[in-house]
Amino acid sequence: MPSPTPTHSSDPGNGRRPGAPTLPNLPGPPSAVRRTSYGPTSPEVGARGANTRRRIIDAALSLFDEHGFHHTSVEAIAHAAGVSRATLYQYFPGKDQIFLELMDECALALVRVARRIGELGPTEIGFDNLNWWLGEWSWVFDKYRTMFVQWSLVASSDAAVRPGVIHFVEGYNHRMAARLKAADVSGVDPMSAAVAMTAVVHRLHLFRHTGRVYEAESQELTQSLSVFLQLVLFPNTPSEVLLPFLSPVTPYTPPVPPLPECEGLSLRERVCGLSPRAVTTVGRLVDAAAQQFAAKGCHRTSVDDIVAAAGFARGTFYKYFHEKHDLLRTLCVEATAATVELAGRLRRVDVFDDAALRLWLRDFVRFLDHYRGSLDVWTERLADDDRVIVALGAHAQAVLDRALLDVLTCVRRDYPFDPLAGTLLFRALLTRVPGAMREETDVPMEEEQILDLLVFSIRRGFLSHLVDPLI
Repeated sequence: MPSPTPTHSSDPGNGRRPGAPTLPNLPGPPSAVRRTSYGPTSPEVGARGANTRRRIIDAALSLFDEHGFHHTSVEAIAHAAGVSRATLYQYFPGKDQIFLELMDECALALVRVARRIGELGPTEIGFDNLNWWLGEWSWVFDKYRTMFVQWSLVASSDAAVRPGVIHFVEGYNHRMAARLKAADVSGVDPMSAAVAMTAVVHRLHLFRHTGRVYEAESQELTQSLSVFLQLVLFPNTPSEVLLPFLSPVTPYTPPVPPLPECEGLSLRERVCGLSPRAVTTVGRLVDAAAQQFAAKGCHRTSVDDIVAAAGFARGTFYKYFHEKHDLLRTLCVEATAATVELAGRLRRVDVFDDAALRLWLRDFVRFLDHYRGSLDVWTERLADDDRVIVALGAHAQAVLDRALLDVLTCVRRDYPFDPLAGTLLFRALLTRVPGAMREETDVPMEEEQILDLLVFSIRRGFLSHLVDPLI
């Protein structure tokens, strides 16, 4: 799918600046013997070859958008581009390299924006510069929305593509950390702040482009995001600096979709009537699947992977589950129940009590670690068109959002606050920052450090500038 024609006054994504990060080239499939692929700057390509190469890239982008990276084959890309598979291999070793070249285009666009950020700080100019950067990021995200939606899902499970994605993200975070250090950000390490900031921004846009922001408008989300990050980075920003960017909004309560029919799918129902030994076996299979899905992603995990991790033969798996997808449904049912339980507990937490808030956050982070593979399926919203899994994810998300909304609306602030946008930001913070602090930093954070950062961000971003601490 060709990139949409921008209506913005500038196009930070065109061209290449010296020194911009370029994602590494990947080797082709070892079983194939092919001549060297034509790169984008190869003198052997020529105008006709460049046009063919572009058609292949655009066809891949369109298919990634429609079917996702994992469900798109090389054959499908070649057919959509109007070329043979052999011709495609003259230009790319495989779909991984096509994906990375599209990532490179996104990287260049974001780096161009980052280079143009003005001075940051607790002033009107500093806040205006931050808001400008977030607006430009939003524009770049809209232009390359397919790649931004796909990259987090692919990077979490695809060993070939992951190094290239991490290479770009780490480089971008270092660039932003230098900006924050120059702005004298206090109370938090600039690199940690940069990783958390880019993680929240990216995850919020991912929500927006996967239809998970309810009725929130893009401009309102960007404005609320600007205020949140400004307060996290510069909590001494006067409220009068924030006011021109905000306006009162009508309160909105996210609707909670009903649970789908899940009879017989929960772990408790699966083991009902089984012997103690069989109950242990089923539990080990479910735990092994959760671990494998988290490590490799659901798409890359096979039944053989699950039984090997559980220490059983393949036949044991099929005594209790019809297929991998059958087990995935059980994991999603369990993840939904855990989400509902955590949401109920959050409503009873005094967010001004550090110990109580940290305890809840610790349990939530561990929940994310255990069910990450299932949650990624919810994020992708494909799940092989499984309506039960999609409906479970929608229900769990809405229940959690209701609890987050309750937390945010228990205080009054001295500036207009959009509770729906705040809820979406809170969800982005909780669901992405823990993983980012382990995956996108030079030294992965330990659990206690992640909890420190989450409490810090919640305190500054959501619970500062208060009129009344509690209503």
